[in-house]
Amino acid sequence: MAALVILFYVATEIVPFFDGSAIAIVPDQIWPAAALTVFKLNLFFPLVGGILAADRLSRDYRLGVDELRESTPVKRASFLLAKYLGVVAVWLVPEVLCLVLVGLIPILGGLVGWGYLPAILVSGLAINLPALLFVTAFSLACPMVMPVRVYQVLFTGYWFWGNFLSPEVFPTISGTLLNAAGIYALQGFFNGTVGPGITFTAVQAVLNILILLAMSAGILWVLALYLSNKMKKA
Repeated sequence: MAALVILFYVATEIVPFFDGSAIAIVPDQIWPAAALTVFKLNLFFPLVGGILAADRLSRDYRLGVDELRESTPVKRASFLLAKYLGVVAVWLVPEVLCLVLVGLIPILGGLVGWGYLPAILVSGLAINLPALLFVTAFSLACPMVMPVRVYQVLFTGYWFWGNFLSPEVFPTISGTLLNAAGIYALQGFFNGTVGPGITFTAVQAVLNILILLAMSAGILWVLALYLSNKMKKA
């Protein structure tokens, strides 16, 4: 699945070279252009990652992995944190690979200098990583209290409704600091834009990232408490 997502984004970067629409990136636009490219990755990467992560923890408990863990010195909190970081890494690696590939294409095509590649990677830290951390926490926790397939459907709807729909068109949280798509970092840190009339500051971008990280930590904490109580009742 990760390979298909990477192939899709690489294809979108290559096609302009064939249809004649490829445009050179001037030096003072390297960071905004890099950040916008990274922002586009957030349309599908966290979505697919969240869907595939949905059964990682619930499957372990269904197969009795927690009972096996109880026979070892490993604490539940350590197991949960390791599971979380492992799932994040599973998608972080292909996402970094995708960032490198989409960064190299315009460089090798002569559209921009090598400074574009580090700009892509730094933008990924501010735009992609918080989203990945956020959706992974939710995708591990929610399927513990609802069917995996139900969560996957609801999560897909949430991802587009809560992050990409305009609040002027439809009631949504996309215009708040709860937006996980990375638009705050795109505009606040890198001066990128996806449309007129939308401006966010660096302070708002920092607050947005801190809120996402705090919610991720809070979700994992609640999940640990829930699992502990569940095993006590079992």
